[in-house]
Amino acid sequence: MQRGTLEELVERQARRWQMQQRFSAPPPYLSCVALSRFPHSGAAKLAKSVAEKLDFGLFGIEVVDWIARARGIDRALVAELDERVRSTIDRYVLDSFHERRFNESQYLRSVVRIIATLGERGMAVILGRGAPFVLGPEEALRVLVVAPFERRVENLAKRESLAIAQARGRLETEDTKRQNFLAQFGVDPNDPSLYDLVVNTDSLGHDAAVALVIDALHAARDRAQ
Repeated sequence: MQRGTLEELVERQARRWQMQQRFSAPPPYLSCVALSRFPHSGAAKLAKSVAEKLDFGLFGIEVVDWIARARGIDRALVAELDERVRSTIDRYVLDSFHERRFNESQYLRSVVRIIATLGERGMAVILGRGAPFVLGPEEALRVLVVAPFERRVENLAKRESLAIAQARGRLETEDTKRQNFLAQFGVDPNDPSLYDLVVNTDSLGHDAAVALVIDALHAARDRAQ
């Protein structure tokens, strides 16, 4: 994704929030979806469809990384936030590192701040970067997207035009990298009890998986209100 496209995405999200503030009350409770995924399980396609159907902004791994590393770009994310909300986010970030045993690093602190901001303001689908472990059940629907290993091998081989043996080796490496990154949050990322919903895209298919996530978000919101 090009830098200009990323900037446009952030600007569109800021306009989405501005419109919401202008014409309605604060964002509805649970207006965020946070997804973790097994690599090549179809989660990116699922997240895109969910965001489009809900008219939410989509923040994938590359977007969160870019915002975390780009000096000053997160200003659009916090524009027009009142001091109470800013203080809440600052306190949330501080508590996350003190109470949740997160790895202490400037980059991870930036990631947590971005995800906390998106969760606070809502109308966002966040894919990856530990979002389900940063946001609580009162802030987001936390989803794990899975598929069997061999299906993921096939998906990777088809996408990258790889031999099956080569794709299998690549996927094992990607699974290990995911595990190592998420270990910084002090959790087992494959523990289903850490999520509100686990979706198997292989057994459900894309359309049913998308509908299930959206229905679960609405059900969780109705139950909380």
